[in-house]
Amino acid sequence: MTTPELSRHAQLLSNGSFTTLITGAGTGFSRVGESMLSRWNGDRIEDAEGYFFYLRDAGTGQLWSLGAQPGAVDSAGVQRSAGGDAGSCWIDVVAHGIGARMEVAVDPLRDVELRSVLLSNLSDRERAIELTSYLEVVLNRQSDEASHPAFSKLFVQTEHDDATGALLARRRPRGEGEAGLWMVHAAAGGAAAGYETDRTRFIGRGRDLRAPAGLDGELSATAGNVLDPAFSLRRSVVLGPGEQVRLVFMLGAAPGREQALALTSAMDGDGRPLFAAARAAGQTLQQQIGLSDTQAEYCHRLAGAMLYGQSAVRVPASTAAIASAVFSASAGITEAPDAQGSDLPAGPMILLRSVSRVDSSVDLVLRARRYWAALGLPLNVLLLTADGNWPQQEGVYQRKPDDIAPADMAKIELHALLIVRGGLPALGDVDGAAHVPAPLPEARADGPALAPGRSLLRLFNGNGGFSDAGDEYVIRLGWDAQRGLHRPPLAWTNAISNEGFGFLVSESGAGYTWSRNSRVHRLTPWYNDPIRDPHGEALYLRDEDSGVFWSPLPGPAPAGAGYEVAHGFGYSRFSHVSHELEQETVMFVPRHDPVKIVRIRVTNRGAAVRRLSLFSYQRLVLGGTPADSSRFVVTEYDASGVLLAHNPLAGQFSDGVTFAAALAGTGAAVHHSADRAAFIGRHGSPANPAALAAPRLDGATGAGLDPCAAFQAVHELAPGATLECVFLLGETVEREAALDLVQRYKAPGAVQTAFDEITAFWRHTVGAVQVTTPVPAVDLMQNGWLAYQNLSCRIWGRSAYYQSGGALGYRDQLQDSSAMIYARPDLTRQQIRIHAAHQFVEGDVLHWWHTAPMEQGLRTRFADDLLWLPYVTAFYITTTGDWSVLDEIEPFLSAPLLEEGEDEIYLKPELSGSSGDVYEHCCRALDRSLTQGAHGLPLMGTGDWNDGMNRVGREGRGESVWMGFFLSRIIKDFLPICEKRGDSARVMIYSAYHDHLDHALNADGWDGEWYRRAFYDNGAVIGSKDSDECQIDALAQAWAVISEVAPPQRAKLALDAMEQRLVSVPDKLIRLLTPAFVNTPNDPGYIKGYVAGVRENGGQYTHAACWAVRAMAEAGRRDRAAALLEMLSPASHALDPAAVAVYQVEPYVIAADIYGEAPHVGRGGWTWYTGSSGWMYRVGLESVLGFRIEGGNTIVMSPRIPDEWPEFTVKHQLPDDGGSYEIVVRNPQRSAGGVLSATLDGAALAVYDGIARIPMLRDGAAHRIELVMG
Repeated sequence: MTTPELSRHAQLLSNGSFTTLITGAGTGFSRVGESMLSRWNGDRIEDAEGYFFYLRDAGTGQLWSLGAQPGAVDSAGVQRSAGGDAGSCWIDVVAHGIGARMEVAVDPLRDVELRSVLLSNLSDRERAIELTSYLEVVLNRQSDEASHPAFSKLFVQTEHDDATGALLARRRPRGEGEAGLWMVHAAAGGAAAGYETDRTRFIGRGRDLRAPAGLDGELSATAGNVLDPAFSLRRSVVLGPGEQVRLVFMLGAAPGREQALALTSAMDGDGRPLFAAARAAGQTLQQQIGLSDTQAEYCHRLAGAMLYGQSAVRVPASTAAIASAVFSASAGITEAPDAQGSDLPAGPMILLRSVSRVDSSVDLVLRARRYWAALGLPLNVLLLTADGNWPQQEGVYQRKPDDIAPADMAKIELHALLIVRGGLPALGDVDGAAHVPAPLPEARADGPALAPGRSLLRLFNGNGGFSDAGDEYVIRLGWDAQRGLHRPPLAWTNAISNEGFGFLVSESGAGYTWSRNSRVHRLTPWYNDPIRDPHGEALYLRDEDSGVFWSPLPGPAPAGAGYEVAHGFGYSRFSHVSHELEQETVMFVPRHDPVKIVRIRVTNRGAAVRRLSLFSYQRLVLGGTPADSSRFVVTEYDASGVLLAHNPLAGQFSDGVTFAAALAGTGAAVHHSADRAAFIGRHGSPANPAALAAPRLDGATGAGLDPCAAFQAVHELAPGATLECVFLLGETVEREAALDLVQRYKAPGAVQTAFDEITAFWRHTVGAVQVTTPVPAVDLMQNGWLAYQNLSCRIWGRSAYYQSGGALGYRDQLQDSSAMIYARPDLTRQQIRIHAAHQFVEGDVLHWWHTAPMEQGLRTRFADDLLWLPYVTAFYITTTGDWSVLDEIEPFLSAPLLEEGEDEIYLKPELSGSSGDVYEHCCRALDRSLTQGAHGLPLMGTGDWNDGMNRVGREGRGESVWMGFFLSRIIKDFLPICEKRGDSARVMIYSAYHDHLDHALNADGWDGEWYRRAFYDNGAVIGSKDSDECQIDALAQAWAVISEVAPPQRAKLALDAMEQRLVSVPDKLIRLLTPAFVNTPNDPGYIKGYVAGVRENGGQYTHAACWAVRAMAEAGRRDRAAALLEMLSPASHALDPAAVAVYQVEPYVIAADIYGEAPHVGRGGWTWYTGSSGWMYRVGLESVLGFRIEGGNTIVMSPRIPDEWPEFTVKHQLPDDGGSYEIVVRNPQRSAGGVLSATLDGAALAVYDGIARIPMLRDGAAHRIELVMG
């Protein structure tokens, strides 16, 4: 069984527990049970994931891959073949005078596979050859890893065992009772020449697996808490002419470390005993099932075709279109996309249609089902036949055609991995021959790479800096002939949204687009890979005369010249000059329309007429992930030039009509394609797609394709002339609305008008409060970037590069909205009402929920969520004076209560039939929260603010000290509201609880030098000097001060301890807790699963760090508060190239976390999607600069600035155009203890206790306030 057609071969190798899929191209996966060991997503087009081997000639530097993938740089002209037999398979390759045969087998008795590589020197000279393995470590269920790769990776630790040379990886347990799994990779033969377990180091930023950085030189020998794990081992050999040598690599998994290391014995005897046993077991299995060699080979190839979702085995395109229409009309809007209907089991299904007893294909499929099950691929079979009852078999279901409703049948057909009707599918080259990428034509740089007038940047750090106005962050990607583009260490992005539509874009131009829900309903794929930064969306320019093509963006096919990227509020702009063409690309979302607009302008700076094609490419998802959704998408091309796409199995989003169009102007020819296989090419990539080698796009649309939206606009461009081409991607819920929207943007000036509107909107919104202080790193954040991050990403988009939630969090967006109170108090009010309407009659709330049309969420036992409603409501009333919000009526929800021992449940609640005003909603939250444990402190449930401490109090006895401070603050703020409402009963109850609580906090909450964090169910303390881990937590110290519960002396001690133990000025960190949870015998929750120093587990969690600064300011530690605020600014973490190399992430938006343990101390974590943006804004403005509004009619100024500041200014534009106030605060004596004097428009005002209160006249005029400190 040998074939040179690599795309035709695939083989499953398994012992029933350990399963390997390997294709003739070398791609595939290895897994144990449900745990994937290596990364694989089943992309049948690019097919670029697997367990790979690279060969490198140490003498010449030539580099090629053993399999056709990943297609290393010197793989052209390589001869390959692949084949297999019962129990093993092989790939042969001959290249550059070296022959290599890789054989693969799985041990029949142990969870280990071997890959044996026989190297042969076919040349007449001595050769030094390096063989390097590479696979990406997962150790997780495929669906869990695919939903959030960055999160999955944070629990994995790697290790190098010096005794055996083996690499080990384990997933730290996240859940209670979770069984750990150890993964091991080792090699024998030749000489050990290095190892790597850090994927970032192996691939390299902006590189890919065709030419990874790890093959430029020695491997780094990095292991431990690597954050992005991979396995790579290198062996080196020297071969004389005609000489051969065998190298053996093993991959295995076991429950424990020593058991995993024991698996390395599989390599004994060059692995020959294992291969012999595997072949014998494979032959025995074939005989037991009753398969011939030819039938077994077919079954392997058919399994590969099913797992890859290849078109030959799925529902035919014509049938898919009919099924889609039936499903859409019958049940598309109301049914979940994974529901297969009827009483059939969910999961992978094989459908045999219109079969009879004389159909030989049925017998083979039923035998194949048993074969696949034994090889680790269990599948159900549905026999759809009118031909009587067949013998009963496990996993085989029989139905008559009339027994299944048309809508259910449509679902089954669209979900089926294999459909057999009238014979088995022929498995030729089912998706076309592999695209062999031609070398990219050389791109020329002509003229200045950067436009004039953009050379001066503020806080420039070698990668980028702020524009003079601070409203853009400009990234400069210089070009080096040897190293290519100089990129930042990780993706530097922009999150651009309106209320219901948005996109993410990185400095390379990669990103994704979403509509209505940024997690559940993505139009294009979210990749979550800041190292490779893959392109699910791309742009290209091609010279029609020379065939040279490149991207007007820095990726995926950069030209040989630099790029300038400007991320602004609501847009990103890319500038580039090459090939005598000046290119500018602007991307944005209009203020209200659900469409992404990409405008490209190209100016011909040469002397000749140019014939150019502009290409736009978007991989269509129309769901959560490509694997879950893309195969259901049906496309069509409207006569008006609009490409339309629809996913009838998108559940509540199946009413969506996705549209794409190219607005190329008069005289341009426009071509299109919805076939990703034709555009990218099999084994191709967006860096060098097959379509760019063809004269025009193929015009393919319909069902059954791997869908994309691709356009080609062909132009002629005279010298000195400029062309403009606009690409649209959007979604409506009606076809006509989509067509109308495209027509609207075809109108002259419509795109520019939309761009002007959105920039004006953001300028007005983020410009509501502007400050000028002696600290530029603070000013730049306060004057736009924090507010923009908060509204565009946190409140509207709810998605970013590192985390894509899509849902509203009860505590999250309430806090976020509080920071909008000075610019858009209407948004704060609206959010209060939204969250009140997501409270259960019992008073608890949804932890998070997906908004309409889903309205599904998570009911939990978290203790703090519900309390954020009275907290933010009290803040809103105090600030705006709008008491009417309390009278707004909102419904209560109803849903089943959590069962005993049940921590959470995802559900769709119903309206209870009862409603209450916002005041009643707030009080029910408070009433439910007045709990007490053994120490008189609030019960913690399955978490308070720290989600990761989800098992501290899950038995119902654990207590939270922080919750005590938080609840005390809320009661203190809410009591005046109760008194004004005349609710004397609650005034009495809340007051009594408050007094008791404050006493308990200072009794059992105090540890002697600082405040404790919590008590476990068993009474053990967290946050004590006697604790083995987490001896001190910043949250408790900060809120002891913010709540005003701590007496002055204890407040001093608590803040001193926080500074000494948690603040690291050299590392620019305020750690959340220390030491990190690693081995403590008590189980705090999944926080302990994180590797030490990551996120809440011993790193800086910036949300809490902001509260630490607030506490410093409110305690009068003015110098420290201002210094720490400056330290928290992301701009302060990236002031020069060395700092950028440490911090790595964007210096213009706040990061949720900064890592706090070696080797990643100071590295930024997940950016953009973090509540710390709103809190840093509030802390800077309210706590340090001392600006507040009281009752909607008074500006309160109580600055807490350092004595060394000479002055600062706050400018506030009232949101209702009621006027503006410029507040100038001077400190002539360099003594800023309080305000000495104040004037309003020159008239003196009274000052009390160092605080100035200035009346807000709201007369539409501009006013000036002057304060003098002393």
